[in-house]
Amino acid sequence: MSAISKEWTVTIISPPAGALTVLRDGLPLPTEIGPGLTTPVEILLVSIGTCFALSCWAAFTARKRDRSGLEVRVTGRKATQPPSRLAHIDLQVTFDESLPRAEALAIAASAEKLCTVTNTLASQPSCAVSVDIAKLL
Repeated sequence: MSAISKEWTVTIISPPAGALTVLRDGLPLPTEIGPGLTTPVEILLVSIGTCFALSCWAAFTARKRDRSGLEVRVTGRKATQPPSRLAHIDLQVTFDESLPRAEALAIAASAEKLCTVTNTLASQPSCAVSVDIAKLL
């Protein structure tokens, strides 16, 4: 019997100038981590979205274009079978309508090549866990 798939979504807002904003359900994502606050899965999705948005910034610069506004929406769907993990991650980038479609496609393609986080996930990196015992504060 398979479980119902859980889903998380974050949106990264990139204005034409200034810092990125991270939203969940249209509200700023809490900076505190824990139950009922921000989850580790959301932090992973934020890493994906912010890396992609910053890669778009780099692509604008490389193409000698002024940055336009953009939004990156990242949704992660939990696998229905163990082990606990995300089975699928969707990344949707939307550019301001002032940017011609051909240019938006070129910037997104450049960002795909530049984004360290999405490229790392796509290459299925190994992940090793080690355990140590120490006196902690």
